[in-house]
Amino acid sequence: MTGIVCHIKARSKGGPRYDSKQTGEERHGYANLVLMCSRHGKVIDSEPETYTVDVLREMKAVHERNGSIELSKSDALKVEALLKGYRDVYITAGGHVMVNSPGAVQANNLRIMNPKGSVKLLPAQGSLGSEVLRRNYVKHLIDRYNEFASKQTRRTTFSYAPIYPIIKKRFKADWQRIPLTRFDDLVEFLHDRIDHTQLGSINRGKGTKNYSTFDEYRRIYGGEIDTPGA
Repeated sequence: MTGIVCHIKARSKGGPRYDSKQTGEERHGYANLVLMCSRHGKVIDSEPETYTVDVLREMKAVHERNGSIELSKSDALKVEALLKGYRDVYITAGGHVMVNSPGAVQANNLRIMNPKGSVKLLPAQGSLGSEVLRRNYVKHLIDRYNEFASKQTRRTTFSYAPIYPIIKKRFKADWQRIPLTRFDDLVEFLHDRIDHTQLGSINRGKGTKNYSTFDEYRRIYGGEIDTPGA
């Protein structure tokens, strides 16, 4: 038994019935989605002149009007089988999957079958690594901390690795996977670490800045950007 959640108006530019005026929320909202079997999911997209937006909306409305109000025990088992297919996702080598992204598979368990090579996981949407300017600013602060810490006069050797596990311990995630909502907290933490290095303390005593603020960095390198959650 299979089921496919299809977009009435395509989710991607160039797709069948795509509407450029739709917002992302509208595009992936319930009103723009219809459940089809795998065969008819392909049919409606290969014949958009026949299966127009109005036709698909009417088909959906008819099914909803004539559908069961309550699930029987057998129906519930079928629904559970469908949902399980979305919870457990199997990816072969070279495959791609989006997790927790609108219009993508939503999975609780992700199993990647790739025994011969490494797996590269890109930062999820809403994480620090997904927003280039904020990511680069944090990396700038990490590099600045390493630069200052490496110049401690009483230090005989220096390792650039410790700051990363320190951040992970504090924020419970690798630095690029920290939520954008914690950006200000992470920046404040790194500012404090820099200021309390030996060189940072000397600079503050002289009135010399140890780092640029994010607003200064943004004006130089990125211009205006959206704030998290906007």
